[in-house]
Amino acid sequence: MKLHSGAPFWLVADGLGELGTAPVAPAPAKADVVVIGAGITGALVADALTSVGASVVVLDRRAPACGSTAASTALLTYELDIGLKDLGKRIGLEKAVRAYRVSQGAIDDLARIADSLSEGVGLARRSSVCLATQRRHSRVLEQEVVLRRQYGIDAEYWEPHKVEQTYGFPSQGALYTRIAGVVDPIRLTRALLDRAVGRGAVLLGRTPALEVRVDATQPAVITDRGTIRASWVVYAMGYELPPPLRKGLVALHSTYALVTEPLDDLGPWRGDCIVWETARPYAYMRATGDRRVMIGGADVPFKDAAARDRLMPARSRLLERKVQQWLPDLETETAFVWAGTFGESPDGLPYIGPWAGCPQALFALGYGANGITFGAVAARIIVDLCSGRPSPDAELFRLDRSS
Repeated sequence: MKLHSGAPFWLVADGLGELGTAPVAPAPAKADVVVIGAGITGALVADALTSVGASVVVLDRRAPACGSTAASTALLTYELDIGLKDLGKRIGLEKAVRAYRVSQGAIDDLARIADSLSEGVGLARRSSVCLATQRRHSRVLEQEVVLRRQYGIDAEYWEPHKVEQTYGFPSQGALYTRIAGVVDPIRLTRALLDRAVGRGAVLLGRTPALEVRVDATQPAVITDRGTIRASWVVYAMGYELPPPLRKGLVALHSTYALVTEPLDDLGPWRGDCIVWETARPYAYMRATGDRRVMIGGADVPFKDAAARDRLMPARSRLLERKVQQWLPDLETETAFVWAGTFGESPDGLPYIGPWAGCPQALFALGYGANGITFGAVAARIIVDLCSGRPSPDAELFRLDRSS
């Protein structure tokens, strides 16, 4: 019997239903940095800041990791929603190449972070296969591979027979890269926050930022546990746009996901790679550590949470058909389904850094398909900015860029 649940799989599988928070003391009066958002991006930022000795307060209106982080399928890929060639047309090829290299380097950063933690977070290296959905897409992928290789970015073009012989997927060809991975987003977030707290950070779950006041001296973050004055406020709120940002900065989408019951055999795929496709909107698939198939996609424009969730049965059936298409020899049974919301910038890049008119406020908004990867990028840039150091990559992700 299929069990359909609105709760993201990670929370259910963890036996938690919803991550609890330990009792918290009143908010401290001062901190170097207040991070608003206790999801994966906020956790990466807090961990990086505390590693250089900053005093940090992390707060979230929910329990930690219970927003978009819990809904993530947690595929780690350097590849952006917009290919290198098309991104180059939008922002210039030099900047596009830099963005791809930064994203590629973030996969290594995440692996190093995972290795440095005392507990396992389910991070495993994988290859990535982007399947050409239509014959004409194969030529686009071939050209994309040539361009990426020209700039030293890992990519290979695979003919359809190689894709099928290696992984069993029907396709019109594929773009293959060795640089990708998977992770358990809940465990990673929790481990990072635990380490930050161990270094002196204060974690305030279920504590919304009621107001952020900025005067000539320091920002003041008002909460129901007290007011915190800080040198910097970092917004890491995901799709829940902070009030200072202009409307139209991102487009919101509803996305859907399901995970199957564990399988004895994953066929020739073996779960060795993450899978996605050239169709738009695209589906994306991975295997979990206990040999479940996890697939996401079937995106639609976001209206409100109720409308998003009403579509869950129909969108889940689309994902089930995609599993049958990609894994025709496997018999799967859906265990859990869920939905989430994400933001997308016009050029597929995150927004990281300051916003004109909001002095001492920084933003770490990893919009697009690579939220976790972008979170690692944001953490590095924000540490530089809060430390008064120039960040060579900050220009790429400016909030006021034209795209």
